[in-house]
Amino acid sequence: MKITIIGPHSFGYIDFLVEKMREIDGVEATFINFDNYRLKYKSTRQKVENFFSKNLAGKNIKKEHCTKQVKKDIEALGHQDSILVIRPDKLQGKLLEHLKKKSDRLMGFYFDSITNFPKKAEIIPLFDKVFSYEPTDARDFNLEFVTNFIPFDIPAMPEGRGVFNVSSYDERFPILEDIAKYLKKRKYPYRIMVRSDKGTASKHVEIIEENIPLPEVKEMVKACKILLDVQKENQEGLTFRVFESLGLGKKLITTNALVKNYDFYNPNNILILDKEKIKIPTEFLECPYQPVPEEILSRYRRRHWIKTVFDI
Repeated sequence: MKITIIGPHSFGYIDFLVEKMREIDGVEATFINFDNYRLKYKSTRQKVENFFSKNLAGKNIKKEHCTKQVKKDIEALGHQDSILVIRPDKLQGKLLEHLKKKSDRLMGFYFDSITNFPKKAEIIPLFDKVFSYEPTDARDFNLEFVTNFIPFDIPAMPEGRGVFNVSSYDERFPILEDIAKYLKKRKYPYRIMVRSDKGTASKHVEIIEENIPLPEVKEMVKACKILLDVQKENQEGLTFRVFESLGLGKKLITTNALVKNYDFYNPNNILILDKEKIKIPTEFLECPYQPVPEEILSRYRRRHWIKTVFDI
């Protein structure tokens, strides 16, 4: 069976998924990272030309470049049994139509809310099936609900020190700073890292300019005791941070109250934080992690996700 996943870099999580797919007999899995096809302007003139072309003629040379490259990759791979597109709203409609012709089944996976990216609602008819990790979107748009997955299969490592988070600069930054201030005042160890190329400065969080490779993040996660998860606005689905904590047996502090609806929720392990009134009980910080049964964990591992989405 030939399967191709097309999507953005996604901090390397898709690489771990494809790695697991390649362990299955008879499966030929490929990942096309369309972030690799970002057009680098040759000159300021070309940048200006694209601005007017995009806004006046409706032609975006950056997206045209991406479409051309992805088509080239698909042609080289040949006809696919299944193609799964992650963040398809970033691609041109004509490319999605082309991908449908090049596969027996074209599917989409939305791991951002339709409220934040309305184009996703418009392109649903282009797919044979669309999955979403947002429960509200799945219900309102008749999509297939599927969570994210535990990205690696290794033994739990509940031991560690401090609170850890790494994320990109966005509307969550003020909340991350407030949490960092709180932990610093409590003299509780933490490492909160925010990637930003905007000259951002902070006395409380660590500003980095480049994405950290997922294997390095994995080692940082192993070394901590508690993972911090701050949700974006209009987001209800569970982030990968939740599943990293679940897979490694780390405690979790999250602003997503809906985590209590999942079968692995345990208030001893997971603290739901009110971002308007930050309070982290000493008992939560000090009491040991209570292991989650493998019967439950197996429902969130990569192999189960692959079976759910690709039926293999």
